[in-house]
Amino acid sequence: MKKIFLLSAVALMTLAACDDYEDQFNLDSQITDVKKGTAIVLTDADYANIAGLAANKTLAAKLDAESGTKAYTEALAKLPSQKYFNTLITPDQFLPAFIASNYKEADAGSKFKVTYNMYTGKSEFLSTFANLKGEYTLTADDYKAAWEGASSATYLTPKTVAKLPALVKEAKADAAEGDIIVVNYAFSDFEPAGGSDTPAETYTKLSEVVANTDGGEYSVKGIVCATYKTGFLLYDKTGYILVYQKSDVNVGDEVAVAGTTTKYGGLMQFPAKGTNLEVKVLTPGKEPKFKHPAVKTYAAAEFEAYAQKPVVEYITYKGNLSITTNSKGNKYYNVTIDGTEKQGSLANVPDGLVDESLSGKDIVVYGYAIGATGTDNKYLNTMVVSCAEATPAGAAKAKAVARAASNGGANRSVVYRFDGSSWKVLKNDDIDIIAAQPEWYTLIGQTTVTKPANYFPVLLQRDYPFAKNGQKAIVVYRKSATEMAAEEFVFDTTTGWAEAKEYKKKSTSFIQTETGFETLASTYIDESLLGDEGGFVAIDIERDASLKYIWTNSSSYGWKGGAYNGTSSTKSESWLVSPAINLAEAENPVLVFDEAMNKLGNYNPADYVKVMVSTNFDGSDVKAAKWNQLEVKGGTEGNSWTFMTIDPISLADYVGKSVHIAFLYQSTDKVAPTYEVKNFVVKEAE
Repeated sequence: MKKIFLLSAVALMTLAACDDYEDQFNLDSQITDVKKGTAIVLTDADYANIAGLAANKTLAAKLDAESGTKAYTEALAKLPSQKYFNTLITPDQFLPAFIASNYKEADAGSKFKVTYNMYTGKSEFLSTFANLKGEYTLTADDYKAAWEGASSATYLTPKTVAKLPALVKEAKADAAEGDIIVVNYAFSDFEPAGGSDTPAETYTKLSEVVANTDGGEYSVKGIVCATYKTGFLLYDKTGYILVYQKSDVNVGDEVAVAGTTTKYGGLMQFPAKGTNLEVKVLTPGKEPKFKHPAVKTYAAAEFEAYAQKPVVEYITYKGNLSITTNSKGNKYYNVTIDGTEKQGSLANVPDGLVDESLSGKDIVVYGYAIGATGTDNKYLNTMVVSCAEATPAGAAKAKAVARAASNGGANRSVVYRFDGSSWKVLKNDDIDIIAAQPEWYTLIGQTTVTKPANYFPVLLQRDYPFAKNGQKAIVVYRKSATEMAAEEFVFDTTTGWAEAKEYKKKSTSFIQTETGFETLASTYIDESLLGDEGGFVAIDIERDASLKYIWTNSSSYGWKGGAYNGTSSTKSESWLVSPAINLAEAENPVLVFDEAMNKLGNYNPADYVKVMVSTNFDGSDVKAAKWNQLEVKGGTEGNSWTFMTIDPISLADYVGKSVHIAFLYQSTDKVAPTYEVKNFVVKEAE
């Protein structure tokens, strides 16, 4: 129902009688035609002007009288300092006087679109941290208890980290239910290593070894920087080489290798077969102090370039993981990358390193590129250091940082909560709970943080670059030597991480009638779809058994549909259906979105992706509903990853109704293009 707010002639005369009226406003009121629409973006000073208007003070007093409180007058008085509207001082009630005061020449039919700040409130979950009781750093006795005599290591590993809750419970015997603490400890992804004999002292630099692409006999030594089931990667500051032999070595070990080199995957290596390969540990490593080099982020372009010229380097990338098993029981871990047919291949993955429940999900991988194999070098072989689901919390797990830092050697911090019987990692389905890491304090150069908004957005961007649009994170940090605090941050795909504000930008359109101002709805749905499903639902009608899904959501490319299984096209039909869109109050709505399609060849895009609209879809059975096809113009031609913004599609035929809009993807066993859609908007036509 449309709202009409009356602004009486008496009220306007009261405003005009104010001596300081002309000095209150910084907008040019000498306009000649506003019927086509005037855009107003409120400045900080405008909120004080709105609060000072006599008409708005009178309105607040009237609302106070009706409610029997002074809440409206008090809230209006806060508007100049808060600079946002809320549920008491609403824009539809308190903006009309402001518009009328600045645009006195406007008459019936004049339209205004006002952009303002609207209170949204911080997450209610933030109040949980009122029970924040400080922090605890594991001691030497704690590590000794964790290892139970099996090792003297002063750090935890995947084998012992599960004992952490028990260690904390022992240390915090007086904890009350609901207490929250930050636990600091040293951690390594690798188990403690043993030693061996020392080989000869004459060694060849790895840079010289890998330069001889014909192969030869060499003795080398270096530091183990990564391992997998059937070998390890050796580094000596001049270069890297893969040693393809199962060996009892660990990251950080200084190791000597003697044998004959050969070429594989475009790179030189020491193979296990056809040569007498000797591996000896010279000095056992101290894994928590091992530092990987600066990581390089790979996307589609880097994968394409790597296929042409493989190199060994420390990389990170994001993609969709597929775990398959062949008839011999061998497992393959392949990662599909948006924008390219090239894939990541997680090579010889050690047991337990990659959680198999991640199959079919977007993941973040950290590891070493160790060559390219397959037809046209399709697969970038990766010696995995770590990986996890592509969420901020997952990225924290995936980031392979094993650096000794301040705070007693701890290199990892986690937020724990006591449930009355045991300590558990504090989690929330909608918000990532992140402890400020020991390394963060080192980078900041201080042990406490008094201005989190100055530092944490940069650190969050560095460590969690793959967050979804709109994703929130609460960072728990050391505010002083005796006090812990929590602050909320939000991720935007355009601007990155920022402190979560108590308001967001919104717009409301007004039209002046003979009796007052009438609000006009201008946007009915506005979803970026970047890492956010936007309420859309994928419904498969026909899907080949080789595919786990047809539609998937990505933080970089929005919704993506495709029925290519990695080796061939498959026949499919799948609908991606929007939530209900209410056009009951619409006047001239249009649909706009960005789309991209590739791998189509000389075919018509509309034969493979159709945009449909229905007024009777029941939310589940697309075949039972009546659908009309919408004509798309100005969009993709089907052979580029470049997004195109389509020409606005009129929805005027559906005014007064509730509709669902769907993207119908259909493919054949000959052609299965990849389709991407983002920035889905239904709004009033400009």
